[in-house]
Amino acid sequence: MKSAINMELLKISLNPIAELMDDQDVTDILVCGSKRVSVKRRGGKFEDFSAEWRSDADLMVLAESIAREMNRDLDEREPILDARLPDKSRVSIIRDPCYNRGALIVIRRFPEQRFTLNDLLNFGALDQSGLTILEIIMRYGRNVLIAGGTGSGKTTLLNSLCGFIPPHEVVVTVEDAREISVPCKLWQALESKRAEDKNDRDINLGELVRASLRINPTWIIVGEVRDEEAIELVRAFNTGHHGAGTIHANSAYDALEALEILSLPSRLPHLAIKGLVSRTIHIVVHMGVLPDQSRRIMEIIEVEGLDYDRSAENPPYKTRTLYEFEFDHYDADGKAHGRFVVKEPPTWVNKLKLIPNFQMPDFWK
Repeated sequence: MKSAINMELLKISLNPIAELMDDQDVTDILVCGSKRVSVKRRGGKFEDFSAEWRSDADLMVLAESIAREMNRDLDEREPILDARLPDKSRVSIIRDPCYNRGALIVIRRFPEQRFTLNDLLNFGALDQSGLTILEIIMRYGRNVLIAGGTGSGKTTLLNSLCGFIPPHEVVVTVEDAREISVPCKLWQALESKRAEDKNDRDINLGELVRASLRINPTWIIVGEVRDEEAIELVRAFNTGHHGAGTIHANSAYDALEALEILSLPSRLPHLAIKGLVSRTIHIVVHMGVLPDQSRRIMEIIEVEGLDYDRSAENPPYKTRTLYEFEFDHYDADGKAHGRFVVKEPPTWVNKLKLIPNFQMPDFWK
């Protein structure tokens, strides 16, 4: 039984865009039928790329060959396919009757180079104060949720934050495909599994989060929270494990509500879910993409609990802003300008003084 795509055979089928598959600066490839290809390079916008197939039928041969190599169906009954290439790129395919121009193929690529927080500092995604705050958050064992849109750098930031986890601790990462690297000797990486055929079954992230608890980890890291793993992650954090994960949301506060909504299928009372989220998620970091395509940490907030004074039946989350990017203006070239500002200290700032050899940063003194 085949379980992976042969990359060399795939490149033959992908001949019109083969050079893009070898370009480490390429992050996204969008094939809209046989006559239109767009490409996005690191830090840039989508641009047209001069490539085409002879016909929609030829492009469909490529789409079907990918499905066949994965032992998956791609036909009028099953017109949508999500798969993972050997180089860890994600490929999504939509064909007729859901797409009327042959096939829509989206390839999301992940560069081999891993960015550190110092790299993000050099790119202007944060300043030295923000880096210090994130380091303290991780070394103090706070549970962190990283929010942002597609391509905002959530996974890049999560990967960088893992470098602050003490090297002797047991860390379990749970992902659809491995993108996170943790510099700990006791790091264990778990990956979800798609069913190969009708006699096989899926193993999703929620099941892996539950399984990870048997390893007795200090940290549980979930690459992207988007389904039933949400409530499993919240429950795991509630049992004393440290953790982090990413989630799609347009602000730090929206991330809390998104996690809450994803946990609703658990059938726990709504207020109980809100209470769990407010107690187990300590910090939310929002990564944003500005119109000039620059990435910024837009805000870091601390979750203090629920504000029952405002509503007893549906209390909002009570938060405080630790750090934020204050936008100022765009220059003549369309480049965004602003400044990073340290706001309030966290509620647990005085406890940091109990850590041996800890030096309180000046902005929290």
